[in-house]
Amino acid sequence: MANYGRNFEFLAAPHARERKGRFFNDEGASIPIGAPVLASGGASNALDMAPVALATTAQDRPAAGQGGIAVFEYAPNAFAGDDPVLTVYSDKDTIDDQAAIQLVSGTNIKVRFRNTPASSTFLNTRDYVGRVMVDGINLATPTVIVGDFLTPGVGDDTSGYCAETSTASEAWLVVTKVDADRDECEAQMAF
Repeated sequence: MANYGRNFEFLAAPHARERKGRFFNDEGASIPIGAPVLASGGASNALDMAPVALATTAQDRPAAGQGGIAVFEYAPNAFAGDDPVLTVYSDKDTIDDQAAIQLVSGTNIKVRFRNTPASSTFLNTRDYVGRVMVDGINLATPTVIVGDFLTPGVGDDTSGYCAETSTASEAWLVVTKVDADRDECEAQMAF
């Protein structure tokens, strides 16, 4: 497994061919790791990387190499200046604006999304902002069930980055497990 913060992890990690590089975050704001993104077709940056933006609203699966899940792997020097006892990998779970990213897609990839509470404090030392990754699993009776399709959602921490759809052509992921007690959803990529 490969954990990328409190809200996203790979259960079946992508192979090298399923990780497309040479992209950068052109959203104008940070993007959570694990959020759906699309190549935006804008101008390349100085390093000749293609821009991507957050995918919002239900939409058909993109063509291969034009969309997927955004992944960013922090280098060890990203933690310079942070308290090594208090700061761990899960504290860095977003992709900064203009940062280089990987666009991940492939039908062998399985992921886990985890919704986190609206706010939480850890040992009275740090506050964490809550995040809804999948709308519909954070309910007493989830509306998302095994076999449902997930497509890009509203695209914010409150309403979610993924949402259920009944339209097969809009299926970016297929739900394989829902755990309402843990606010988790496991899904297999559909492209």
